[in-house]
Amino acid sequence: MNVAIFVRVSTLDQKNNTDSVETHIERGKMYAKSKGWKVVKIYNLAGVSGKSTIKHKQTLEMFEDVKTSKVQGIIISSLSRLARNTSELLEYSKFFETHNASLISINESLDTSTSGGKFFYTLLSALTTYEREITYERQIASLNYRRSQGKFTGGQASYGFKIVNAQLEINDEEAPVRRLIYDLFIKHQRTKTVAKILNDKGYQTRKGRPWSDVTIKRLLKNTDAKGMRKFNYRGQKTKDNPTGMKPQSEWEYLPCPTLVTEEIWEEANAIILEQEKMSKSFRQPLNKRVHLFTSYLKCEQGHKMSIKSKSDRYTCKECKYGIHKEDLEEVFLSRIKQFLISDEELSEYNKSNIQELNLKTDEIEFAKSELDKLEAKLDKLIDLNIKGEIPTKGFKKHYDPVFVRKENLEANIKSLELELEQLEQAKSSFQIIANKSIDFYNNWQNLDRGQKRDIVEMITNEIIFDNKTILFKLKQIAPLSFLELSPSGQQRGIML
Repeated sequence: MNVAIFVRVSTLDQKNNTDSVETHIERGKMYAKSKGWKVVKIYNLAGVSGKSTIKHKQTLEMFEDVKTSKVQGIIISSLSRLARNTSELLEYSKFFETHNASLISINESLDTSTSGGKFFYTLLSALTTYEREITYERQIASLNYRRSQGKFTGGQASYGFKIVNAQLEINDEEAPVRRLIYDLFIKHQRTKTVAKILNDKGYQTRKGRPWSDVTIKRLLKNTDAKGMRKFNYRGQKTKDNPTGMKPQSEWEYLPCPTLVTEEIWEEANAIILEQEKMSKSFRQPLNKRVHLFTSYLKCEQGHKMSIKSKSDRYTCKECKYGIHKEDLEEVFLSRIKQFLISDEELSEYNKSNIQELNLKTDEIEFAKSELDKLEAKLDKLIDLNIKGEIPTKGFKKHYDPVFVRKENLEANIKSLELELEQLEQAKSSFQIIANKSIDFYNNWQNLDRGQKRDIVEMITNEIIFDNKTILFKLKQIAPLSFLELSPSGQQRGIML
């Protein structure tokens, strides 16, 4: 198989000599050699931030090579070297799955060509997101404290204001224009008209651009004009909330200098509110939220079970029975938890791994013993040649075959030692995955709906419910060895 190595090392690591591109390249080459793969290309993202790598020139080149089948697999040292953004990590995984290519992480012993690798990849990605969200919450707590002290905590002051010593003050040059915007809008009641009047008068935005109706409306609705600076209204962006906008109940305000009276601000915004009501479409909004088990849950007759609006139950229209969505989620979570982190499975895996480690160690010791014998034989041949018992003319005939065997054995020992190292890493990685899986399940409720749905899609073929028993038909998840999973991935039913 033709593979490529993907390398990303931060500028700080290179500067401190704690990590290097060469180290990762050599490690990837050794891993590929141990698997019998051919390294045909290296993608070097030295100094690139892990926050977002998917649009980098080297990444786009990698995508093109995978699409054209120039490479069938990508080797990385660890998931964090690929990207630290969860959505990007999952996008990478789906890309390789779509194009039938493998994504191999040495540290985590993950290979997305297997369903187990895909599933663990998703688990680790989801857990990484949770950890990042905890850090984000701490940062927000610090920001809120600074805000409570009346300090400006970042970003730009809106038009009409300026920042002086972390405090918001009126900008004497911009403030008259900001006040004029309210007067013109109350008079004409059209944001486009206000923008045209300002442009005709020669006024420009702070960036030197013409005024637009969108900018006018945004400034009219901003509460800082009436002396109330809004904050804590945006959070992290998610699949379900791409703008990151928080509910209005969570917004907070701090006093700031006043540009217009509250009466003027309320009058202008009452006009905006009435206009927005008039322009609303009568179409019902599309419900893009897909429930966790939609399209996977079926009744025993094969009918798909779904959740109707204003309901919390998956129901079958034909069979007239159903199951509460929270009950199904709880059973689902307990089943995959049993498969992945049960004591029996961990014990079986560790037992198998120890056996392989012992066999590999014995093989290395035997090879080294044979190497000692060959080296002793070579020394003896040299000694016999010096003493004249083996003539120089015939010495090469006796010496070369032994020397070639010695070189081959040394190369074999290096290969065996690399395999031993990988087995040890695999054992360590599996324990890490098991520990992270426990954390993952403990924090299941902290994952958003999109992350949970990704897990369901990754490991589920079908779920059958007959009003009493739930039958899970799951995809094969390595390294399962002896638990209740048949070759078809079917697990025994759960009685409710």
